Order: sequence, then C-alpha cells, then structure tokens
Amino acid sequence: MSHKLPSPTDKYYFEVLKNEQKPDMLKFLLDNFRVDEPLNRASKISCEEIEKCLNGALDRALKTESSILAKTQDTHEIVGCMLNSVWRRDESLSNSIENDDDKDFEFHTVRKEVAMVGEILNELHESFWSLRPDQDVVLHFEISSVSVNHRRKGLAFNFLNWSENKTFLESLGATGIATEASSLANQTLLNKRGYTTLATTLLSTKVDPETGKPMLICDDGTDRVNLMFKEI
Repeated sequence: MSHKLPSPTDKYYFEVLKNEQKPDMLKFLLDNFRVDEPLNRASKISCEEIEKCLNGALDRALKTESSILAKTQDTHEIVGCMLNSVWRRDESLSNSIENDDDKDFEFHTVRKEVAMVGEILNELHESFWSLRPDQDVVLHFEISSVSVNHRRKGLAFNFLNWSENKTFLESLGATGIATEASSLANQTLLNKRGYTTLATTLLSTKVDPETGKPMLICDDGTDRVNLMFKEI
C-alpha cells in the first residue's frame, strides 16, 4: 500500500506499523497508554489485566498496513501511535452470531472496575452497525496514544491527517471512520475535526451494585465514553 507518511521533523519521524514491531509497540502501550488513558487510570488496570486487550487491538491493526507510529530522531524510541483496523459489517455480524462471547475489548480480570471498562466499550462498539446501516466498511481507530513528554508537538494531528486521507481510505474500501472516544481530550479533538457522536455512555450510570456509587471516576474531567463517526 502506497500512502505517503507525514514529513519528518528535526525531532520525529513516522513509520507504518509492521508485524515485527509488535513487541515494541506492546511495550509502549503498556508503559504509556495503560497509565495515561482516563478509564485505565480510573480502573487502576494492571499490565496483566490489559495485555489481552492490547494484543487483540494489535492483531486487528496488523491485518492491514493502516496504523502509524512516531519515533524520535535521536534514540529511535516509539513515542506515539495511532492503531487502526479495517472493520467490516459482514465479518462483525458473522462473528457475533457464531460466538456471543467473542468481544473486541477483552480483559484478563476478575475485578469489576476493569470488567466495566470492557462492558462500556463493547456495548458502544457493537451498536455501530445498527446506528449506521448505510456503512459496510469503516476504518476503526483502535488506540491513539502519545507519551507524556512528547505531547503538544503535533503528533496526534499528523496521525489523524494521515489516517483521514480519502485516497488511503478508498484503498481500504472504507467510507468513514469510527471510534470509541474514552477521554475528554480525544472527544474534544474529534468533535473539532467533524466527527459526530452516535451514542454515549455516561460513567455516572455505571454504579457498583453494592454501594450505588459510580465505579469509574476519571481525574481529568472525562464523564462519558462516546461512539464517534466521520463519513469521508
């Protein structure tokens, strides 16, 4: 697949994620996304609990050359990524019929807080096809993450610009982009870029049955998870 990468800067360069980079990418996500993303912080998710979910996202992303990462010019360290996968209606509905337990967001856990994260993400994820019956193939933003010391450097905008390229999407057969936006910052960014919210789960509605209190309280102002979509 030929799709021009963002131009390198004096500090960063970009690559398309390849299979041989999976171990390094998994480590980056465990060290950064696991501890930075609001729901992950709220649930205090461990490496063991999230690794199954991250491996699943990486496996889906690696089926096509549709994900992008950034590295530093000096140390060649991964400092950011956008994991994308191609999501097809026929495959999704077929899998759900064959195996009701086959969920995209699976966590290895017995803790109710972590299980609730999976429940929220899966409920929104699985509602997409009924909410947009006009769509058959979309690009799915799996994970977007930039390490804390490299934010506000334009990396997220480069990832989005690259992923939203119309010719690139057409080469994948995709007519839009869908994602479960689980942070206030991401929701705000996507809204500014023309994404619409198809469905919302308020975190205040997910309560502990024993205490009646919300199970997930984020420390950055995030109070919901949105299923968002942009038609290209």
